[in-house]
Amino acid sequence: MSRPIGDLGVARFGEVLAAAGPGPAAGSTAAVTASLAAGLATKVARAAADREAVEELGVLRATALRLADDDVEAFTGFLEARRLDRISGRGGGPAATEAIVQVPSDIVSLAVRVAELAALLAESGPDHLTGDAATAAFLAAAAAESAAALVGANIADAGELADPRVEHVEERAGHARALAERLV
Repeated sequence: MSRPIGDLGVARFGEVLAAAGPGPAAGSTAAVTASLAAGLATKVARAAADREAVEELGVLRATALRLADDDVEAFTGFLEARRLDRISGRGGGPAATEAIVQVPSDIVSLAVRVAELAALLAESGPDHLTGDAATAAFLAAAAAESAAALVGANIADAGELADPRVEHVEERAGHARALAERLV
């Protein structure tokens, strides 16, 4: 895929997701979901005249879309390193494996921050937009939980056992989920 994910419309992104191959998949979807959550939370922050939240959420939204592309690149690199390792026995396995763990870890961190901001906005923003803020918090929590699951799966796929990063991202994702659940 040559175009950045952020340049695709929703329908086209769905088509790209459905295609065969290593292109955008779970990690990119988690990142796009975090971006959508940030966009929805921005709507509430604007209505609340919370400039700091608007600015931070704008950065988070753009970063999430970059992470969606980074995830595709990391996974493609991992597959290539694995292929080279099979052929020559000298693939770039460790660096490629680290990338498929780091990108979803970054998505978790970003999504948790979006959930935190959305939860604050649900409590302090305009009453008529509480549902938007709560939805943003739930979307961000889902993105965090999905990305945390990928961290664990990618570490396991690399043959690692008992990596403390798994517990860390699971705790962070649990924090986002707790924030969202508190809103219902």
